[in-house]
Amino acid sequence: MHKRSSALIALVLMLCLIAVSLAWGAYKGWTQERKQVDSTMGALLLVLDARSEVGANILTVARRHLQAGDPLLQALRRDIQVLSENGSLSQKAQANGRLDEDARAVLAALSALPSVQDDVRDLQYVTQMLPQALEQSERLAEQAAYNQAAIDFNQRLTGSFSGRIAQLLGITQAELIIQQEGI
Repeated sequence: MHKRSSALIALVLMLCLIAVSLAWGAYKGWTQERKQVDSTMGALLLVLDARSEVGANILTVARRHLQAGDPLLQALRRDIQVLSENGSLSQKAQANGRLDEDARAVLAALSALPSVQDDVRDLQYVTQMLPQALEQSERLAEQAAYNQAAIDFNQRLTGSFSGRIAQLLGITQAELIIQQEGI
């Protein structure tokens, strides 16, 4: 009888150790994979910061020529604010798309103003430098690279046994950037 209970205790202990090692391995492995996805997000966030800075530069020039309550300025200000805040990636992606439209509308409105036409420096900003900076800051490769890394991670996480264990232990799916037309 004593041998049976010792064997049963040994079996239960072995199963517990196997379960703990499986959970620990899944957690560590998936945490490392999530860090790789998050490092890809770092490059994307730098691009969004650059877009925000370009929008701020456009605002600086626009404030010299447009009224503070102008709807174009207010829209651009909102876009920059969303890009600068700690919101979700989908919110930032939407603001990025709107920033592109709103910034181009502000630049078009500025280029038609006589006060801009008469100011050589601001005319150069509005017609050359700022549109070029806006286009250069629109690096879609980082968005696509992050989205692909996040999609791959999420599919592996939800499609494997160790991934399901890791989810039970708190590893979450990577947030996707919602693609919009023209982004």
